[in-house]
Amino acid sequence: MATTRSRSLRSLAEPTQTKVPSVRSAPFEPAVSPLYAGLVRRLVVVLGDADEAQDVAQDAYLQAFRAWERFDGSDVRAWLYTIALRLAFNQLRRRRRWLAALRRIDPKPWRDPVDPDLWAALGDLDPQMRSVLMLNIVDGYTQMEIAEMLSVPVGTVSSWISRSRVRLREALTPREET
Repeated sequence: MATTRSRSLRSLAEPTQTKVPSVRSAPFEPAVSPLYAGLVRRLVVVLGDADEAQDVAQDAYLQAFRAWERFDGSDVRAWLYTIALRLAFNQLRRRRRWLAALRRIDPKPWRDPVDPDLWAALGDLDPQMRSVLMLNIVDGYTQMEIAEMLSVPVGTVSSWISRSRVRLREALTPREET
């Protein structure tokens, strides 16, 4: 009797492997490790600080690892970027609250020495607008995919991209002296 009961309990505890192998059934590390460098670059653009971007990327990897069994197996990069961007936006909110509480001047934004004008213009954009622009232009995500990642309407994403482009164009167009 004890053998039958332990066998039936064991069969309930052990999931059956009836699904077709997907990204989800693959080991976590090989599926997400190639995405780390690109993720950190996007987070640097959003957060304006390379060290903070690496911290948020590591937190995103930890959350992704913990949720790996629940991942639906579709687009691992979009899934990981969604986790990371939400963490980055939360970090920005915490930073603003701390700065307001301490009544300090905003810290100097991070600048890339390769093209300081571009980075200054990107730094002047709202973090959500900046991240949406990067996801669209650099990473090639469609507006609908970005809307799903950030849980916002497609029209909002379209508006953010349009306004970001206009602001960048204005900031990077040389002014003629009159």
